[in-house]
Amino acid sequence: MAEGQELLVRKDMKRVVARLHEEETKVEPYRDDYRRLLDNHGKMIRAAMVVLFARACGPTRESVDESVITGAAAIEMLHLATLVHDDVLDDAPIRRKQPTVHTTRGNKAAIYLGDLILSRYMEIMAGIAPDTDFIREQAGTVCEIVGGELYQESGRHHTDITVDYYDKAISGKTAALFRLACLTGIRLSSPRPDSRMEEAARAFGGNLGMAFQIIDDINDFDLGKDTGKPKLEDIRDGIYTLPVLLGLRKDRGFRSVIESDSPEEVLGYLQAHPELLEESRQTARTYLGRADQALEGSPLNEDVRNLLGEMVTALTRQV
Repeated sequence: MAEGQELLVRKDMKRVVARLHEEETKVEPYRDDYRRLLDNHGKMIRAAMVVLFARACGPTRESVDESVITGAAAIEMLHLATLVHDDVLDDAPIRRKQPTVHTTRGNKAAIYLGDLILSRYMEIMAGIAPDTDFIREQAGTVCEIVGGELYQESGRHHTDITVDYYDKAISGKTAALFRLACLTGIRLSSPRPDSRMEEAARAFGGNLGMAFQIIDDINDFDLGKDTGKPKLEDIRDGIYTLPVLLGLRKDRGFRSVIESDSPEEVLGYLQAHPELLEESRQTARTYLGRADQALEGSPLNEDVRNLLGEMVTALTRQV
């Protein structure tokens, strides 16, 4: 039965991609740029979580409602909008092996295009909202995401920030959107969801998002792993992620290495102290374990619960 459910989810995701392809902007000079941004959508993990949690609310269905597909596409648009803004702030030249829009059109156009996608996300969600609480939850989570980004920005080049500070930043900038994706699927498929379902969605999405960001931060130091974007980008931009913060906590002398402003020296230090990367990996595994535990005993559809478990397993293999 799980195989059948997986096939249905794949069909759902094709519908989500088709829905994204329907999106256009009336701002004629930037129509092609808008199109390219929406087409460069990656694996759409967050959109998949909308679909999976919509399916998790009840018995196996041949197809989910169109509002779920539209909501999944909108969640992906919210994610893409944040990436456009991140690329400007980080002066990133490449995203998913494609030139970033600010390198081809300039910072101002990139920021406005990110704003345009964000505005369209809000317009779409307002059009399918089952009630005002749904809109309030969407808007509140956007505030969390921006707050997380501001925490990260405020900590740039500060070697005195803590692991707790880092956790607060990534719980906003990344985990909040994962959580929102799960809750959006439930809200759009069930008018009165079981409170235990909501609790499982929050815990699963939040913990998976924390693990996802930590894994991404670890991969920034893995020169042998192709992630579609430049390596050592965070340390070059003064963003100190978990492996670095663990090093600072354990060795005061590490601060001088960081202040040397040489990403290669920082990488060399981490390679010479592999326990820092391993502790970071173990932290990611802990969050993944919590995500998996959130599924146990929940009222989620069993077949979908198994698919969500496979998502956790796939991420665990990457750690």
